[in-house]
Amino acid sequence: MNTTPKNMPTPGTEILQEAYKIVNQDRQNTYGHPKDDYTKVINIFQTLTGKQLTINDAILFMVSVKLARLRTNLEAGQLHHDTLLDTIGYLTCLNMIHHHTETETQ
Repeated sequence: MNTTPKNMPTPGTEILQEAYKIVNQDRQNTYGHPKDDYTKVINIFQTLTGKQLTINDAILFMVSVKLARLRTNLEAGQLHHDTLLDTIGYLTCLNMIHHHTETETQ
């Protein structure tokens, strides 16, 4: 049974809205679309290591970092807002890139 009043956001909604704002406004205004930003990331990574990543690989690597930190936090009985926020943000970027790529191929 949902006990949240109709005019109140469902618990968890706030962090989704915060991540959306960060990815679609703050970061995009600073770094451009995630596809452009992560294209730079994978090019720099290849220059440094000689290894080729896809954009998806790069984002999933960042999600992995955040999930490792989340696990550490939870094992310590903590839940850090920033870790959750960053994880949601990286997954949002992955979704944005997927939809951007779909649009380009249509």
